[in-house]
Amino acid sequence: MKTLLRQELGGTPPRGPGECLLALWLMSDVQVLDAASPARCEWVELLGDDPAWQPLLHMHRPYEALTHWALAAHIARVRRDPCSPHSRRPYDLALSLGDNIDNAQHNELDAFLAIVAGGQAQLSAWGSAQDASGWAGPGPWPYWCPEKAVDDLWKPRGYPAIPDFLARASAPLHSPGLGFAWASVPGNHDLLRQGTALPEPAIEAIATGAHKRLWRPPGLAPPDPLAHFVEAPAAFSRGGTRTVPALPRRGAVNKQQWITAHLARGAAGYSTTHGAQAQTDAAIDTEHARILLLDTHHPQGDFQGSVGSAQLEWLDAQLSEVGRQPGRFAVLASHHGSVSLTNTRGDDPQRQHTAAVVAVLHRHPCLVAWLVGHRHLHQIQPHPGPQGGFWEISTGALIDWPTQTRAVEFLRHADGQLGIHCTLIDHGAPADSPAGWHYRLARRFAGDQAGRMQGTPADGNVHLLRPLLTPHEQGPPCRP
Repeated sequence: MKTLLRQELGGTPPRGPGECLLALWLMSDVQVLDAASPARCEWVELLGDDPAWQPLLHMHRPYEALTHWALAAHIARVRRDPCSPHSRRPYDLALSLGDNIDNAQHNELDAFLAIVAGGQAQLSAWGSAQDASGWAGPGPWPYWCPEKAVDDLWKPRGYPAIPDFLARASAPLHSPGLGFAWASVPGNHDLLRQGTALPEPAIEAIATGAHKRLWRPPGLAPPDPLAHFVEAPAAFSRGGTRTVPALPRRGAVNKQQWITAHLARGAAGYSTTHGAQAQTDAAIDTEHARILLLDTHHPQGDFQGSVGSAQLEWLDAQLSEVGRQPGRFAVLASHHGSVSLTNTRGDDPQRQHTAAVVAVLHRHPCLVAWLVGHRHLHQIQPHPGPQGGFWEISTGALIDWPTQTRAVEFLRHADGQLGIHCTLIDHGAPADSPAGWHYRLARRFAGDQAGRMQGTPADGNVHLLRPLLTPHEQGPPCRP
């Protein structure tokens, strides 16, 4: 595969492959979801042509009941070959960059953790928008229905009929797990209803109940749908007429429960102290690097992110410590990146945004990369600065096209330069499998946005150079 060399931060083409010091396998925005949850409001997607409702998109994807199968296919692939593609170094860590789940539900988190760490997952598509059973309304079914006999509005747009879709999507899934160390940062979807609204009693009662709404509630026409959903999410799901099994595990996950569940399945970075304090910022040390996990979800709701002042102080101290250790470097991982740390909801003066975070990072030449998700696209952006700068590497969503993961290898070249080798990875599942259907349907749903989400060649398979500025930074010579 062709790899582009990028030198916006300086440097010269390296001689030889270099020594790999750290190999990471990244995934982001998996958004494992319970498609039959009464707390979801798929009907918003039917209003997608109305600019007033577009800030809430996407509340529904026609293939969303298959997302955990796509995750399982990627896990199976990396378990078969747990070595980074360029250097063949075994991966030091798998890292999820947030939005592991879609609707902050316990049963979604159960499924995600079972697939990543090993176990059985099962999420039902029966009762979802793809299940048109009992439909007797006027006109076609407004969602895509995979049953050939059902007239819907999506098959004329090229969506296929898939026999036994609901049964196969709803079947138990057995995953052996990654088989090596893994970690995760929380995103907005991990702790907020559909990534946007704070859990509150009314929406929790709907979530765990037996009545699901697939149509717009009569009379619901807020002037600002996004603000109304943040403030009153139950209004979007109240009065459901479809009956689904009531499940207590559809209740919302809080931060402490999120950490405790990760700890129970062996996630790296967190300790019992993190769980007791509901603290989701953490550090993972390897021989050559420190990986810093930063929680950027906004505590007042809405989908964009922010960072607390105390978190920035912690980040500054962690980077200062790494900077005093010859030859070591730091990597920051968070869900939101520089484009998305813009959430001012609640007007809390302790919440900081892009300029403050980037200023801290620029003070520390040991920081070489910032790994982010959230925007559902592949993009790599240089941040030059007086101390050398860093690369911001955004990995696209697993739930959406191009449903890829990314290998990132940190290499020290013989001349002291640091190289960051990035490779995009497909799961390669058979076309006639739930993960294969997910891949094909995600491409169709992306439409004319597919190119933007895939990114340019410079956002994909690339070798990023980051010259080390001083002998202190360079560390010991690399091995031949």
